[in-house]
Amino acid sequence: MYSEAHKSYDATNRLLSFNTDNIIRKRAAEAILSSNPSNVLDIATGTGDLAILTARYANEKGLKTKVTGIDMNAGMLGVAREKASRNGIKNVVFEKGNALGLKYRTGYFDAAVCSFALKNFDSQERFLKEANRVLKSNGTFVIIDISKPSSMTGRLAFGVYTKYMEMFGILTGKKLYQWLPGSTAGFNRNNFVKLIKAAGFRSIRINEYLFGISYMLICRK
Repeated sequence: MYSEAHKSYDATNRLLSFNTDNIIRKRAAEAILSSNPSNVLDIATGTGDLAILTARYANEKGLKTKVTGIDMNAGMLGVAREKASRNGIKNVVFEKGNALGLKYRTGYFDAAVCSFALKNFDSQERFLKEANRVLKSNGTFVIIDISKPSSMTGRLAFGVYTKYMEMFGILTGKKLYQWLPGSTAGFNRNNFVKLIKAAGFRSIRINEYLFGISYMLICRK
């Protein structure tokens, strides 16, 4: 499904999120760089938006930060590499890799991030275990994603949002956007936070956006 949508993925995300995905990524990049990391891992990087943004911000701040983005989808990685090259971002690399079996040694990265990808993992427990393993002690871990909010206003907004996405998928014939609403509706953020704690992360902070539909989790190993 992602291979089918990779060429129009960025533009579609801007449309479906009313550009709030970009705003959240900026906040995430700032959180990642707050500890002056040398090595950052972007897990399930997709078309590389957050990895490239983090690398660019690091350059602007004069930090010697290298960002590595991994993904299973070759089409997405191709788009990511082209964007990085077009924008002259040299402190980011993109590699094919599996979030559930990371090829990097234990304690290699100072920070890790995952954006809008939790629904794609067969095992969230295994994903969290691997993220924890490759992080150094006290390393920063940032997750941004979407879920059904707890407030009544948020739930109403979420219902409209998912119908909007589903109709887009039907009208364009793209299976990805027909699948995403159901996968998102079935995700429970509170249960996921319990999994984060069980995986050994601490100091968990939650920031919410767009009536609580989008959120950012910031935690430490």
